[in-house]
Amino acid sequence: MLRNLLRIPTTGAGLTARCSNRRCLSYVSTHPVFPATLYRFQIHRESKLYDKSLKQNDWEYEDGVEISSDGLVHAKINLDVSNGALFMPNTHLMQELTRRSFDNYLDAVDNGQPTAEPHYLSIPKGTPVPDSLTLFRERASRFTLQPSYPISLAALNELLTKFYNESGQITAPEVWLDKNPYNEALFDDLEDWMEK
Repeated sequence: MLRNLLRIPTTGAGLTARCSNRRCLSYVSTHPVFPATLYRFQIHRESKLYDKSLKQNDWEYEDGVEISSDGLVHAKINLDVSNGALFMPNTHLMQELTRRSFDNYLDAVDNGQPTAEPHYLSIPKGTPVPDSLTLFRERASRFTLQPSYPISLAALNELLTKFYNESGQITAPEVWLDKNPYNEALFDDLEDWMEK
């Protein structure tokens, strides 16, 4: 889902297009605290990041992480999806992605998949990031919570689950969507969402 929405323009030869009449500035940065209230849609209460080499079609693409040859998850920023939990502010893109994820979940349940506990996880602005994790800003409105040091996937999921339980707020999808209509979401490239 996200991989098709955030493509870098390429030339006919497959080379990355360069900026012509504007400065090419990077959004990549790290944050010791959450710079805005950021959200994540999850099917389960605990973190369920998975090894993306397994190519699980029934799991969220954004939750796939790359396991290095040493068997550990290293912090890494990718063009498509990075090695951690995806968080976004309440923007149009975030709403499109999470609404689609919720619809996919409902379709899966209608087709016989077991029910789970879908919810929006929010981390309030100003929440400190634990030393064991690093919050990367990768794009205008895309953040990932990744390990600060190489760690096993199971240990990363445990760290994330602990952080979510201690610092996160959980809201049922129907309630969150009623309180946050799409037309009131903010634009991704305008940083008005930093005020929230």
